[in-house]
Amino acid sequence: MASVQVNVPYPMLLDRIDFVTGRGIHPEIYLSGIDLDRCHEEDLQKIAQHLEAKGLEVTIHGPFMDLSPGGVDPKIKEVTFERMLKTIEVAKLLRPKVIVFHPGYDKWRFDGDVRLWLESSLETWPPLVEKAEAAGLILALENVFEETPESLRALLEKIDSPNLGFCFDTGHHNVFSSVSFATWAKSLGPYLKEVHLHDNRGEKDEHLPLGEGTFDFEGFFALLRQLELRPTYTIEPHEEPHLWRSLEAVKKYI
Repeated sequence: MASVQVNVPYPMLLDRIDFVTGRGIHPEIYLSGIDLDRCHEEDLQKIAQHLEAKGLEVTIHGPFMDLSPGGVDPKIKEVTFERMLKTIEVAKLLRPKVIVFHPGYDKWRFDGDVRLWLESSLETWPPLVEKAEAAGLILALENVFEETPESLRALLEKIDSPNLGFCFDTGHHNVFSSVSFATWAKSLGPYLKEVHLHDNRGEKDEHLPLGEGTFDFEGFFALLRQLELRPTYTIEPHEEPHLWRSLEAVKKYI
């Protein structure tokens, strides 16, 4: 089976690095805002050395709680930018394949005004993308509350950088999207860098193992093969038993 990333919070990785390396887990390291404040360069270097020694690849999930890269309050955007910039600085030590961020649009907070969100987002992302380009890093924006791909596509087209792409989240799609995953894949396929794999019953973001909810993984992976898309895959278990069931389930597809 091709390598699959596993979402692991930074403090857990720090405490259980031997567990991760001993079981050959390729981590997607989730860095919260608090983690960014508390992490130390020597710890990050140790993690990088341990993972590299075992041939384990890294991706990163940046902070998202309370942040708004397309928001209208300049103070909130300032903090958001600082958090994301610090994530990129930390990533230089860990050398991830992809850094995932949330773009922060939902129709309820922005009253359906995509233009307002887009104009504000275009003040936040270009300098971050420049930093990523200079460091040889790839950023990917993840669908969360977006019902359709249009807002993300508009942002990606405006910035037009090979270092900024898209992360498709199956669980978020299953709860929040109003259009099929085929519509998302055909619209944003050229930008696809990563896929987050988890399941739910379509009512809340449960983070179940693949096949234990209602998302059509058979159809989804068939479509990716048809479109010849080869993203990085990451499972996002919220419980350790779900980790093993997800790793077993994903063997069917990858």
